[in-house]
Amino acid sequence: MLIDRYALFRIYVENLSKNLQKYENSKMSSLSMRGIHALCLFQLGKSPDGMTAAELSQACEVDKALISRVVAELLELGHIAHKNPERTKYRSKLILTESGRACLRQVTRWVAQAIRDLKNEITGDELNAFFKVMEILNGFLDSHSDASDTEDSNS
Repeated sequence: MLIDRYALFRIYVENLSKNLQKYENSKMSSLSMRGIHALCLFQLGKSPDGMTAAELSQACEVDKALISRVVAELLELGHIAHKNPERTKYRSKLILTESGRACLRQVTRWVAQAIRDLKNEITGDELNAFFKVMEILNGFLDSHSDASDTEDSNS
């Protein structure tokens, strides 16, 4: 029974990840962007003073190589800019441009509509419980994966 639940859990998590990525990309394609771009816009939108690429990587919880590529794409699209271009590109804070703020407003409208549609399927209490469970699972797995990494290296 537990093994069946674990297998089902893995399938649901994998499918949720794939479906979220497909959904984000279908929406973002009209802006010539992908879901990771939306996540970066959200994080930069929460930080009016800007963020370095390293801070953005940490806030989005993705590796620096991916953030480097995404930052280059957003710079090329004109959605972000260096706040202090005279500093090195790694130490310069990144900020949203007016174009980036317009994209963020559009993405925020899409998210708000998705949440309104979801509320027809899931109650607020169920959604809160889901996020709480995801937070607990993520913390548990994160702390245990670190412990097993240490145990594996000591063997």
